[in-house]
Amino acid sequence: MEKEGLKEIRLTSKAKKILRAQSHSITPVVWVGKEGVDKVILEVKRQIKDKGLIKVKIRTSALEHADRKEIAEKIATETNSEIVSLVGNVITLFKPREGWKRYMTKKPKKEKYVEQFEKFRAGRHFKKK
Repeated sequence: MEKEGLKEIRLTSKAKKILRAQSHSITPVVWVGKEGVDKVILEVKRQIKDKGLIKVKIRTSALEHADRKEIAEKIATETNSEIVSLVGNVITLFKPREGWKRYMTKKPKKEKYVEQFEKFRAGRHFKKK
């Protein structure tokens, strides 16, 4: 997941916006308490496998040991999911059930399209009047 110190971004901002809109009606299904993140990782994995898009609530007692952003990143890396939003003490996580291939953000290179256009243009024969 990590490449040269940078986290691999798998969701576009547009996809995150759509997922944030879908998550408004969802209630938190997992709570992180004073026992920490390690106790809830298995439950988060199970819930995210079943639902795909979940919310995790961080209790104030859990914030004594770690920052909310650190907790969110640890849960996301352990479950191989993506953080959609972190508002207050609620984390919205997403992991597609069909795999990440559909959500990859790499765009095709422009040169490929230029080559295809040139072949198409060279292959066409224009009739002169």
